[in-house]
Amino acid sequence: MLVLVGSARTDLVKRLVRNLGAAAQAIDLRSDVLWVEVADGRAFLSRLLDDVPAAQRSAVRVAFAGPASSPEELVREALMAPTLDMVADRLEQEELASEPLDYEIRYQPIVRLSNRSIVGFEALLRARLGAEIIGAEDLITRATKGGWLSELDQLGRQLAIRGVGPWLGAGLLFLNIMAPDGTFDLSAARRTIRHAEDIGLEPDQLVFETAERNRYVDLDLAAAQLTKLRGSGVRLAIDDVGDGYSSLKVATSFKPDVLKLSGDLIAALPSSEAVAIIKAVVDLAHRTGAWVVAESVETEEQARVLRTLEVDWGQGNLFGAPETREAG
Repeated sequence: MLVLVGSARTDLVKRLVRNLGAAAQAIDLRSDVLWVEVADGRAFLSRLLDDVPAAQRSAVRVAFAGPASSPEELVREALMAPTLDMVADRLEQEELASEPLDYEIRYQPIVRLSNRSIVGFEALLRARLGAEIIGAEDLITRATKGGWLSELDQLGRQLAIRGVGPWLGAGLLFLNIMAPDGTFDLSAARRTIRHAEDIGLEPDQLVFETAERNRYVDLDLAAAQLTKLRGSGVRLAIDDVGDGYSSLKVATSFKPDVLKLSGDLIAALPSSEAVAIIKAVVDLAHRTGAWVVAESVETEEQARVLRTLEVDWGQGNLFGAPETREAG
């Protein structure tokens, strides 16, 4: 196997020549291209990534070719070669996609702030990699880099429905729904609804929870998709409301049944800025008939302030940590 390593920067070429040692030989066709014959291409790339600082990887290109390649083919491969930072991204994607993760669902209660009776539960996806617990945000990052965000989106809802037991009763089940390519997969969402009905849940027990971070391709298109989904009888929640103007824009465009205040906003209580934002969100929600949930409630003082601001429901460790539950 031949590996072509090229750069227009002479300082990098000199470093590569020095680090690759005797195995590197300059070819006559281009003075800034080296070729190296290696038995293990992945090990070679790992070594190369160690040798070239991250800030300089975009200035280096790497390609593989067969040992019988002609000079013309070598030049063509060199000219079309991806940059080293692109190669690093591909390797990371492959690694993340191949890691043996064990998934589990934890359910966190959502309660009425007035009397702390349980309204429902949010299903939170977690994974184990050996002794490490991987949370939802890290899973989304991994899935995005690995190119399997759509699969993760569907898996979370599938496992959440499968884990429901009599403990849910007539309560609500909050399920995350993402827009991996900037739009929602309505077919996958409808499969979730059918799966829920198969185990005896009513569609209006399901609350599909989405967030501004989905980076919608077209906000009007996304809103139209969710309107179609709500025609199936499910409810809609917007997560992380109060983080900024964009999240409020999403909230007004999607006309949700539930607005969930961001944890950062709750942590900022009782600051005047946080109080003002919460008042505005509560007013917006109640004028449209929606409920307001405060996420990440950790203290009695936060709960007290939220009650005075007429926030309807609360979620956080004060009311119960996310826990696994018995199905069936």
